[in-house]
Amino acid sequence: MAATTRGRLPGGLKPVDLFFHVFLLLVGALVAAPILIAFFSSFKVPKEVITYPPSLLPGTWTLENYIVAWESNPFGRFLLNSTIQSGLITLFQVIFSILAAYAFAVLVFPGRNLLFYVVLGSLMIPFELVFIPNFQTISRLGWANTYAGLTVPFLASAFGVFMLRQFFLTIPKDLHDAAHMDGATNWRYLWQILVPLSKGSIGAFAIFAFLSAWNQYLWPLIITDEVEMRTVQIGIRFFMADQERGADWGAVMAGSIIIMAPTLVAFLVAQKQLVKGIAMTGLKG
Repeated sequence: MAATTRGRLPGGLKPVDLFFHVFLLLVGALVAAPILIAFFSSFKVPKEVITYPPSLLPGTWTLENYIVAWESNPFGRFLLNSTIQSGLITLFQVIFSILAAYAFAVLVFPGRNLLFYVVLGSLMIPFELVFIPNFQTISRLGWANTYAGLTVPFLASAFGVFMLRQFFLTIPKDLHDAAHMDGATNWRYLWQILVPLSKGSIGAFAIFAFLSAWNQYLWPLIITDEVEMRTVQIGIRFFMADQERGADWGAVMAGSIIIMAPTLVAFLVAQKQLVKGIAMTGLKG
């Protein structure tokens, strides 16, 4: 009994485990610090924001910064545009990734592996390399300042195809054969058996897709030049550049919290599903 508890702290915790717990706690605090500073600064009066040495908690709590940020720019419209853009991109990426991953993981057809390698190869091509061709194509189609222009270049995801394919490969092929023996078509097997079994991985990828789409900056900046079609990331950039509010960091922090809130809520709500999906996603194949 003594041998089994040797080298352990009270509670059965090993010293190395304690070290990693403390290390992860410090890393977590370091990551959360800017968010906490922005959050509390958004409730400070302008004079208190620039006071040195700074304080974390406001001496006087106020909502004036949120009122100024909301009224000086159409943040409601920005949020609507980003919601539509991110929602459409996430929806189509999930659907197309499921279909393509099923084809590469389950179906057998000539050139399957070659096509999959082509999909993997596209992950190595930076978006900046195809930025100009995409812009020229969207402009010629007349889709500038439209939701189609904001979403169409991102409706498919090679990463999503790879991620879901890897999980589909972990599901026994005998299940597919048994479903076919019972008269199930490929379409029915996919949507009634495979997709329900893969909810964790699909949910994890959906969160990744949504966060990536929501945080887009370069493409919405170039493809939209009308205020009504700007997304939240572009809206906060122009708000910060506004000379009248350039020094009002409290209002800038309030605007940042407004555009950050949907992603934080989405992550907190889907945190369990996200971790489960990543843990369950295999690397077979």
